[in-house]
Formats: sequence, structure tokens, C-alpha cells
Amino acid sequence: MKGVALAHTTRGNRGYGSDDCRAELKKIADLGGTWVSISDFAFMQSVTQPSVRHGRSSEADGLRQVIADAHALNLKVLVKPHLWSRDFGGPNAKWHGDIVMKSDADWDEWFRQYGDYILSQAKLAGDAKAEAFCVGVEYGGTVAQETRWRKLIADVRGVYGGKITYAASFAEWKTVPWWDAVDCIGIDAYFPVATSQKASDDELRLGWAKVYAELEPFVRASGKQVCFTELGYSASADAGKQPWAYGVVDEDPEYQARLYKIALDEASKRDWVVGAFVWKWFTSDISGGRRRDPFAMQDREPVLKVLKDAWSENRGLRVPPERSGGTPKPR
Repeated sequence: MKGVALAHTTRGNRGYGSDDCRAELKKIADLGGTWVSISDFAFMQSVTQPSVRHGRSSEADGLRQVIADAHALNLKVLVKPHLWSRDFGGPNAKWHGDIVMKSDADWDEWFRQYGDYILSQAKLAGDAKAEAFCVGVEYGGTVAQETRWRKLIADVRGVYGGKITYAASFAEWKTVPWWDAVDCIGIDAYFPVATSQKASDDELRLGWAKVYAELEPFVRASGKQVCFTELGYSASADAGKQPWAYGVVDEDPEYQARLYKIALDEASKRDWVVGAFVWKWFTSDISGGRRRDPFAMQDREPVLKVLKDAWSENRGLRVPPERSGGTPKPR
């Protein structure tokens, strides 16, 4: 799974399903990519209120079209719906992992409304023949609701026949008690792999070795494989220390490229890592924008070279041969 997280450009007619988006998909395919992830958003007023608002027909049309456009270029698609909240901004910002309800009644209502959103997305993914579907993204405060999650996943399987994953945060994957209910363990892989700015290759590889030393026994015991549902670095000198951070210190695209190179190299050595979706690539040319997203990579020539090399024939992330007997592993 040589994947790219394809981010919808909201300004103008340049998002999913647009001519601009088709041009960017072709660039990804020409680079050697084989998958894209796409994301719709639903909205929560507060991370502690059981209200999930979603749905405009124009957005659904764009999602259907981008899946068709990707398939026309032989790109496979992971549909990966997200939540957003006004609590995510400001000086006391929360994040997805802070979504926690205050009572059983609120949990029932949150899963009812979130379930309506996810099932509508799963039906769309199934109708459009998307190859994989993600039931949630970094909702660490919710994963202990095991019975409710298992019911939701079963409901998704009732309307969607492709492969299913959940995208845990890098600090959350050990706490999910229902990995057996999905086909592949998904992790948004913002693991800190350095303790210094612009770390050396040796330091970065050692950092990844520590990650894998903890991750591999868990994965082997689960009988599953892992996909890094997000793998992202900004061009910040601190990106190895805090890959999730949006602040950029001493910008250095060459260091950004080294971080990707080593992450993809190390992943390619583990046959139980089936792929990664690099974060992120926008649906339109980002040059000339007033505010650059620090994770945008499509104009970073050092990063593009790393991706092309990693995704070339017989290199980069690969799917291992099927094991004899048992259930086929997710592609």
C-alpha cells in the first residue's frame, strides 16, 4: 500500500472530484503511488456533547467522483471519515482523543449519531467500490466502549464488503480491545523517533527500532498486519521529536525528506507492515497560497524523490506472500 493522504482543498472548485484533483491524482500515480485515502468531515460542537452533524449531497458527489477518478488511474481508495470540533482550536485546544461522554445515555446518543455518519460513509464507499474503509480516527477516549464499537463495526460490515480498519493514534494502539473485529491494525504513525533537532540517520533508525521492538510482539500475537494510516512530517527541525506538531522551527525540506526515507526504509523491512499513507497531499496546486500547511509535500522535490525511490519496483512497502492456509490477509 504505497499511499497518499489526499486532502480536500476547500477554496473554489478545487476539491474532491474537480479537474485540479484529477491532475493531482495523476501526479501521485506517476510517482508510483498505488493508494489514496480520502476524508469527509462531520462536526461536533464540543468533545463532551453527543452531537455529530454531517451530510451535504454536494460533498457526497465529490467523494463518489474522486473514488471513480482514482480508480481510472488504477489507484485504490481508503475512505477515512473524520470528526472536527470547535474545541480543537484556541489556547486550550482539545483533539480527537479528548472525545469523552459524561454518561451512558450520552454514550448511547454519541454512538447513534456517529454511527449514522459512519454508516452513510460506509454505504457510499461500498457503492463506489472503494477497497478499504476506516471506522474512526484517533478516538482514544472512546475505545473502551468495546460493546458499542463492536456493534458499530458489525453494522458497517452489513453495508460494506471491503476491508475495514481503525486509525489509532501512535499512543493509543495498545489500548484498543477490539482489534480482532477489524481486518488490519491502523496506526497514525507520529511516533517520536528523535531527541535532537535535525537528528542523524543513525538516531532516527534507532528511534524506529525502539518503536518496532514494542509494536512487533503485539502485532504478531494479534495475527493481524499493520498499516500506517498516516505517516507525516513537516519540514521542521523538530519533526523527528514531535512529528504531530504544526509549528515549524528552522525549516529544512532535506531533513523532512530524510525522515520519510528512513521511515519507509524501516517499514519495508517488516513483512507485517503492509503500507503507509504519507500525510499529506492537497487536491490542488498549493503554490501561492497565503498560508502553507506545514505538512504539504507535493511541491517538496526532496520528498518527492524519496517517495519515487521508495515506491519504485522491488523497493519500498510491500505486501508479503499469502501464508499457507487460514484467512487471506488484507491487501
